[in-house]
Amino acid sequence: MTSKVQIKGLMRFSYLSENGFAKSRDDLDAMREMLYEPARLERRFKLFERLAFHTMALQDDTDFTCAVLIGECFPEKARARLEGIVKDFKPMQIVTLPPMVHIQAVKQAFNALPDDAAATHVATFRQDDDDAMHRETTARIRAVGDAMLQVRPDEKPFIIAFNRGLYLDPSAEKPLTEWYERAPLGIGLAMVAKKGDHATVFRRNHRNLVEYYDCYTEIAKPMWIRSVHQDNDSTAQPQGRAGPLRPRGVKRVLWDGFGLTPEMLEGL
Repeated sequence: MTSKVQIKGLMRFSYLSENGFAKSRDDLDAMREMLYEPARLERRFKLFERLAFHTMALQDDTDFTCAVLIGECFPEKARARLEGIVKDFKPMQIVTLPPMVHIQAVKQAFNALPDDAAATHVATFRQDDDDAMHRETTARIRAVGDAMLQVRPDEKPFIIAFNRGLYLDPSAEKPLTEWYERAPLGIGLAMVAKKGDHATVFRRNHRNLVEYYDCYTEIAKPMWIRSVHQDNDSTAQPQGRAGPLRPRGVKRVLWDGFGLTPEMLEGL
């Protein structure tokens, strides 16, 4: 039987959940105040527009859907701004949910996306609202997913990860540095599962997925840009080895892979 993989993504944009964040020990009122503080939201929109949305809209393979998960209490003006950004990009759909346990919110967000009746498998991928993924990401998810399904010994879900990328820290002496991660990073990370399995890439902490699933990782080229800033929920520090790219090589990678220039990253 020929397999067909449907690709579904999920990006959380300051979604107010009952858990799932490092700061979730705070009560919901405190979390809501922190998430929707005007200056913070403005910073998130800058990162979203210049990194996350820009590179999502740049994908070579646009045969995918991606939910942007926001909370029901998302400020009205911010919602209108978000709708204006994504309205002309058909693969992207805003999903609004009340506060709930994170894994349940994730499940509902993926279920809100259109279903391909002809698909035999679903590749769920994750992306953060403040990071960038290489323009080939969804194409590689499809190509690797199709290839791996031909050689898999069983029907268990498996992981596709990209362990090489760039860290963007505007406050550092060298704002852009290349790194090879030793464990899967969440940017563009995908799980391929048989349709009806209901397993998604959010089932486990992304750093620990190799302990539970077969995992195919690539380091052929830098496939993501991870931003380091004051609002990072988790510690945005490399866990691996530094790469050899020099400034000229970084410029080339930025433009070829992400449609960006160093000047476009100023002010983040």
